[in-house]
Amino acid sequence: MISYLVTILLTLLMFGMGLGLTTQDFSRVFTIPKAALAGLVGQLILLPVLGFALCYALNLSGAIAIGIMLLTLCPGGVLSNMFTLIARGDLALSVTMTSISSLITVFTLPVVLNLSMMYFNDETIQLSLPLLKTATQIMLITIIPVSCGMLVLQHAPRFAAASKQWVRKGCGVFLPFLIIGIFMQNGGSWFQHFVQVGLLTVCLNLLSILLGYCIAKLSRLEKRQTRTLSIEVGAQNAMLGVTIAISPFLLNNADVAMVPSIYGVTMVITLWLYALTMNQFDRSQKSNQLIH
Repeated sequence: MISYLVTILLTLLMFGMGLGLTTQDFSRVFTIPKAALAGLVGQLILLPVLGFALCYALNLSGAIAIGIMLLTLCPGGVLSNMFTLIARGDLALSVTMTSISSLITVFTLPVVLNLSMMYFNDETIQLSLPLLKTATQIMLITIIPVSCGMLVLQHAPRFAAASKQWVRKGCGVFLPFLIIGIFMQNGGSWFQHFVQVGLLTVCLNLLSILLGYCIAKLSRLEKRQTRTLSIEVGAQNAMLGVTIAISPFLLNNADVAMVPSIYGVTMVITLWLYALTMNQFDRSQKSNQLIH
């Protein structure tokens, strides 16, 4: 029951995301090629490498390692756009990266995740993920609802503007209850591992934010774009990770779903603190300018 509700919630979230997207959000990559390319390389290539290095360094295996790799292969989510706005980053760049990464990961996620499962599988967990079936399922719960939302925006912009708020608020209300429901599966045994996995996801949060920051600095991007890359590389679509892990049509493994579920909580806290820190930094700079 929980697995189907998670899938429905993600579909609604992606539909809500589509209600705010236009074709310009995808073509904008050509107007800011350096920033978009640097961000996408960080998100789609270097972040999975970071996840693999973290699992290897900590000698992780089984469900936790596969959960970490699943997270690093997911695209950015709607929350990354929200935190970019709060941190006063480049919102247009954030939306563009989220849109394009959501398209690309339909094809990259099944391939790399299968390789990860071959490497990190142990005797306690045996998983398989058919490539074509997985790509089709991800497309059905991401690309299709986003496309439907974009069509609604194009043909009924007023309805789309009103619906977008209700969809996101509704999902926001039901999401905490779904997370609790997921945690209560397996007799609530996940709570025993909450601190351990929570520390691991916080570590991943901080390292991925730092990765985005370093990529931006090496690419010599300006301040707002640097903040955007830090957030986009540092914020993955945890709901997509949970859906892939728990869906009866995909991994169908509650233990793997534990990692993106807990990550969804720690990511919000970490990025909120990052955004507040950036705002405090801006205020301090303005105060110093006024003094001098």
